[in-house]
Amino acid sequence: MDVYLKQAIMHVIDRGFGDPVFSQVNLDLTNINIREYLEKKIEKLVSAQSKTGMLVADSKMAQLVKGAADNFEEVSKEIAEQWFNIYKQSEDAPSADVFVVLYEDDAQPYVAMLKVDYHQGFTHLIGDQDGKLSNELIIHQSILSGKTTKADEGFSVNVDELTYQLMEKKYSFSGDKMEYLSTKVIESAPIPSLEQNVKTVKKVAEKVAKQYDVPKFEVVNQVKEAVQESIEQEQAIDTGVISKHIFKDNISAQTEFNDSIAEEVEAPKMPVSKAVQEIATKKYGKQKLKLSNGIELTVPLDVYQNPDLIEFQNHPDGTISVMIKNVEKVISKL
Repeated sequence: MDVYLKQAIMHVIDRGFGDPVFSQVNLDLTNINIREYLEKKIEKLVSAQSKTGMLVADSKMAQLVKGAADNFEEVSKEIAEQWFNIYKQSEDAPSADVFVVLYEDDAQPYVAMLKVDYHQGFTHLIGDQDGKLSNELIIHQSILSGKTTKADEGFSVNVDELTYQLMEKKYSFSGDKMEYLSTKVIESAPIPSLEQNVKTVKKVAEKVAKQYDVPKFEVVNQVKEAVQESIEQEQAIDTGVISKHIFKDNISAQTEFNDSIAEEVEAPKMPVSKAVQEIATKKYGKQKLKLSNGIELTVPLDVYQNPDLIEFQNHPDGTISVMIKNVEKVISKL
């Protein structure tokens, strides 16, 4: 991502105070620390856990996003108010600060809302007691997470296309845990995240493989390979491509997988955004193996697929040997 910040504002949502404290002045984006903080938070909105979707064109949130550039301070307040009117109904949702940001990425305009929860932190206070210098330890109840930590919740909307990336949590509303941000605030049903889709594929693949006596570890590894292959070829999680990769020449297993997965997902082909494709390459481009004897291996996918470099041998007693071959040197690291 190449984030260029244009305007940003912070609103205080301390639930102990009752009503929010809405700022009437933008944050100073000439301050490099503020700029880096917001840029990192925005970048981390895109992850394997992010959900995607499109706002309804005539929805209130869509209209607010469209008008953000013309009246940023007022629109930012309305976005925060629309969110808070739902959020305040939760019994356990914590206090937080909310950032509303207008920015560009690849010359495309975006509006983001980032919620960063409060955390308890300690610091010092230099004071005076009866003429003596005193150093005291004090507690801050409203510390925000650092720039390397993702926002607790938030969304980013492409102003022109109304497509969005979203991260949300479950909180209690009238005793029921629910994800409120998509259904109640932006009023749009998102597509499940990459991580959710891969978990569903894995669950169904393991179920089908068990019926055909395919070892579980082989299935998990094949799922990673299949997901990576599907995203590279189709820019999507294509269950047809995945079933052929996992079960190869076993047509019966492929058919059963396709029938079972159809009951779990909305469509056989689930698009993956360009930004998430890059994340998927890093996440699924390596096989992570943990052996029962305590050995752990991280193997690049191209190495894992090459029998001249690594080989798995199944023995009659049910054990497995892992052979690492053609290694020129071994480097030991602390």
